[in-house]
Amino acid sequence: MRLAGRLSATTLGDLIGSVHRERASGVLELIEGGRTHRIHFESGLVSRVESLLAVPRVGRILAEQGFIGPDALRHLERELTRSSRRKAGQILVEDVALSDGALGAALRRQLRQKLDALFALADAEVRFRVARPATERAIPLSPREFLHGRPRKRDAAESPRPRPREGRERARAKALAVLGLGPDASAASVQRAFRSLASSVHPDRHPRATGAERASLLARFAQLSAAYHSLVA
Repeated sequence: MRLAGRLSATTLGDLIGSVHRERASGVLELIEGGRTHRIHFESGLVSRVESLLAVPRVGRILAEQGFIGPDALRHLERELTRSSRRKAGQILVEDVALSDGALGAALRRQLRQKLDALFALADAEVRFRVARPATERAIPLSPREFLHGRPRKRDAAESPRPRPREGRERARAKALAVLGLGPDASAASVQRAFRSLASSVHPDRHPRATGAERASLLARFAQLSAAYHSLVA
């Protein structure tokens, strides 16, 4: 796999697309201004992003989407301030009974926001290296989440065209169908449906699943999460 040495010579969308097509596992590093941003891949799928660029914390994302209330958010902030060894997600699951599905959705939304922030970089040195297998299992983003609509070098000469209303409506109908909802579904219905479905297929709920079953669960969870975020974005 050959990648451009500078981000300015290509686009981040093209770099990610190349890694995805090769189904490569490793770390894409973007080095700029003394900072190194890392995009982790598992078999060509984005599984983690390490960057100091500012994005909302998981608790804020959950609060904005209505998964936790002000009291839970304050509790989380107090626990984190006390230098708790527990991560934010662990605190919320253990102390306020947050569902695995809701936590997974928030983490994936944060992952997408970290990736979005990297697309704003004008230039950086590009490196790709093989990494050790991750000790923590993450649910990678689906290709639609990390590639669809991203700027590519081939788009530079084309003038941007607004997405037709019919296309948006079809995309919304498709997302609602994934959640088992009709066209008149309310925002509250979307959230309830996602919570229920995501919780039922979250891989952590199926510890005895075979490799093939886990892959199927991951694909279904990714499909539900992508549909949900397209409706609430």
